[in-house]
Amino acid sequence: MTNETNKSNLLTLPSGKLRYKLTNDYMFRAVFQKNENALKGLLSALLNIPKTEIKEVTILNPIILGETIDDKTCILDLHLRLNNNELINIEMQVEDLGNWPERSISYLGRTFDQTKSGGDYSDIRTTIHIGILDFNLPHLTPEFYSEFKLMNVKNHEIYSDKFVLRVLHLTSLENDSIEKKPADLYYWAKLFKATTWEELKMLASKNPDFEDTIVTLKELSADEKIKLQCEARERYEWDMASAIAKGKREGKEEGLREGEELGLQKGLQKGEDRLLKLIQCLTDDNQTELISKITTDSAYREELYKKYGL
Repeated sequence: MTNETNKSNLLTLPSGKLRYKLTNDYMFRAVFQKNENALKGLLSALLNIPKTEIKEVTILNPIILGETIDDKTCILDLHLRLNNNELINIEMQVEDLGNWPERSISYLGRTFDQTKSGGDYSDIRTTIHIGILDFNLPHLTPEFYSEFKLMNVKNHEIYSDKFVLRVLHLTSLENDSIEKKPADLYYWAKLFKATTWEELKMLASKNPDFEDTIVTLKELSADEKIKLQCEARERYEWDMASAIAKGKREGKEEGLREGEELGLQKGLQKGEDRLLKLIQCLTDDNQTELISKITTDSAYREELYKKYGL
């Protein structure tokens, strides 16, 4: 698509709120599968390499856009081979399902394990899994763009450059204390978080690849089949989040009930032990006649507890 065509299409963008943002994982997948130039621009920012170095991008898991997908089994990550060499996974995830670290490691591990039986391990390609997340990971220091590699925890020597996890934290855009670098990636993050067509128009001038992305988003937003799949993904994500929230509530309630029961049992046991100690003290003092009184007079019992330091 030429720049002139893009600029013409940008003039006819709708106004108001976006119905399907780029944080919708289906729309994200559809836009970057359909527009290779936009995909190369995004990869350039995520990998921090000049776009001119990206000669070829192959989508290894293409889907038929608009065709119904199985919500439970379809993985909408972009699984790419770059320049017939590096393997890249890009994942858009906005709902915290509580398992992202484990799942990302699993995806990265499966992609990294490329050597067939009898192959040479030295031929394994560099593999990078990139998560674009719109939620916080509490166990990590807040950061805009993070990179993780296998390394020695004592001296920080890198064990291997071929097994890499990266995370673009969209929530960091709301934190002024976090440095947003590289600059190109900052504007991509702003593009993903945009909620109105007006925001997209303002961002279009920041990067020529944004024009391709926005125009493709507009085109796909008008496609009824694409809209249905975007809505299906929204429902699926909402159902998953609701199920997890319900599970947490029920687990908390069950935990409270178990805690109350356990607390009651411990309290009764403690009270019983305390009373037995008091009875022993009265027996040692030859005041067994008071034993019947302490079982019926709680105030007098408390006085004796204090007296005997119980």
